[in-house]
Amino acid sequence: MKQSKRRGFTLIELLVVIAIIAILAAILFPVFAQAKRAAKGTVALSSAKQLALAQLMYSNDYDDNFSPVVEYTAGSGPSSDWATFPWDYLQQPYMKSWGILIDPTGPISTQAAAATIAAGDAFPLYGLWGMPPEQIATNGNYSNYTFGTSATGKLMTGGQVWSYDGIGGVANGGENIWCAYGYQKGNIPSMTTTAVAAPADQVMLAQAGAWDFFWQQSNADNFDLYFSVGSYNTYGANLSPAAPVARMLDSSGPAAGVYPWPSGHPTMEPTGRTCYAATDGHAKNVPWRQLMGTTIPISSRTGTAIKAFWPAGQ
Repeated sequence: MKQSKRRGFTLIELLVVIAIIAILAAILFPVFAQAKRAAKGTVALSSAKQLALAQLMYSNDYDDNFSPVVEYTAGSGPSSDWATFPWDYLQQPYMKSWGILIDPTGPISTQAAAATIAAGDAFPLYGLWGMPPEQIATNGNYSNYTFGTSATGKLMTGGQVWSYDGIGGVANGGENIWCAYGYQKGNIPSMTTTAVAAPADQVMLAQAGAWDFFWQQSNADNFDLYFSVGSYNTYGANLSPAAPVARMLDSSGPAAGVYPWPSGHPTMEPTGRTCYAATDGHAKNVPWRQLMGTTIPISSRTGTAIKAFWPAGQ
């Protein structure tokens, strides 16, 4: 009887096939990762739109005013019982969802966010989106509401000093309340929707490292950085821009916009993209430097202002 021989793959052939698979994987995996990041960006953009609609519904019920950036409420005990309610808490009756605050492009995972919600503590979520406070609602002055006075800021502004301002007031603030540090005492109303000179240009809310961008801290050039909670910041940095953050498609990787603590050297401003919603309700995904670097001349004070953060207009 005739015996047939079965020829198997040689070692060389197997190595060639493995090499081809490795090359294809090296090509495709970055594409998959980029597609995943793009999908997360789409979800973040949708969330920004929903948050903006909640703000507009709030304004319809409150004489056309945007919600305060924060409201403080006294407890029945000592001053330490005072509670802080950021704007995204105040709008929950209109959002009707804690999940909408989750930013899939952010540093806090969906699972971690869900755990905080289940535990009845959504405070870690508040800082993922920020609302710009009015200068008059804080204890700062116009010299503090400027960008371009530090070494880092000058690199972006070309040595110019740019002014900025916000739209949100404070409810029941107090100079001697520890949790209300940086805000004016009493009630400072937010702007009305009709008072904004260019509603399509003014930022209502944006991806952030803090729910008020830390503007109440009264630090000159505070777009550069301010201390924050590392586990909730992009790349886990302990310092983050006191402005919208560039969480999306950061072209320079973790080095862009990350400030070691402490740091003796100026670092670059973010180079990635950020997601924000304007006061007319539309949401956009734009390069961080385009949003923060587009300026207008202002007549109310001699100089230049950041267009996206100057609701009074020229």
